[in-house]
Amino acid sequence: MSTWLIYALGGGWGHLTRSLSLGRMATRYHNVRILTNSPYATYLRGEDCDVQIIAPDAGFGATCEQVRDVLLNTRYDCLIVDTFPRGLGGELADILPQLKHIPRILIHRDISPVYIHRFALRSFVKENFDAVIVPGEGEDSPLADLPIVHYTSPWLIRNAEELPDRKKARSLLGLDALCHKPGDCKSQLHKQTPPAEVRKKIILVCAAGQASELSFFGKLSTHLDAAFPEATVRVLAPVCPEGCPRQFWVSHSPGIECLPAADVVAGGAGYNTVHECAAVGVPLVAFAFKRLYDRQKVRALRCAYCVEEIEDAIATVAMLQNQVSNRPADYPNGAVEAVRLIEKQFT
Repeated sequence: MSTWLIYALGGGWGHLTRSLSLGRMATRYHNVRILTNSPYATYLRGEDCDVQIIAPDAGFGATCEQVRDVLLNTRYDCLIVDTFPRGLGGELADILPQLKHIPRILIHRDISPVYIHRFALRSFVKENFDAVIVPGEGEDSPLADLPIVHYTSPWLIRNAEELPDRKKARSLLGLDALCHKPGDCKSQLHKQTPPAEVRKKIILVCAAGQASELSFFGKLSTHLDAAFPEATVRVLAPVCPEGCPRQFWVSHSPGIECLPAADVVAGGAGYNTVHECAAVGVPLVAFAFKRLYDRQKVRALRCAYCVEEIEDAIATVAMLQNQVSNRPADYPNGAVEAVRLIEKQFT
């Protein structure tokens, strides 16, 4: 079996989850290694991939040195780079020209045009990559007009047929009678909710993004609970955010498995949150956080209800609670098509 190496460095969930979405689809025919420094790596399942973790606090120099060692001194048959053509810290700029003997694939999530122009990435990508795959971010992405570009639907870590039904998804949030005792479900919220407390609507706060933003979602959860006493608020996060009532918190991975239970989701406008909500058909009230390279506001305006203040989020949730969501029975997973596109680079 050939070995695919995926470079997935980045500070949040996005790069790693997207890489796992691709990797789990490829592991039937290929060995998949994922190189990441995400602080959330220990919270995610490996999905049959070999996940190699660089410590998030390793420092710039040490991180670049570990990347260099892996890319130049280990065996693999294909290199897949997520989002950053030159690497997160520019460390790939002098490594990629030494790898002409293997296929090199760039995964082109939407990124800032300023970043593209500053580092002359159009010419760099043409010289150092054999193919570019755009995973559902649209034909207006900054590099989307290059002749080596291919498009797929968004990459999702679960296919539609793998998602739990609403009843099971509620149990993952600690609701209904499917969680009888600790150990019965994968959620950290094991205590069964008494029937009288199971309210009609479920507002799910997806506290993804950077660790420093978790306290904001804790604050958001208390405001939502006060504004909608007839609803049930749950906060999906790897650890209980500061300010979040302990009884609201749920830790479950992958988070998409909880979405069928939600009537409304509130969260950031990162790649996974936006595309997972769109696929499952649950409305997303999204805060577009500032990022150095990612254009969250562009994504939020295209696929979600973009808000800036907690008061705006509450008003939007109130409006959405009275709407009936269209839940699709199926959705395409672009990771399946992406595996075929990458395999073509070997023929």
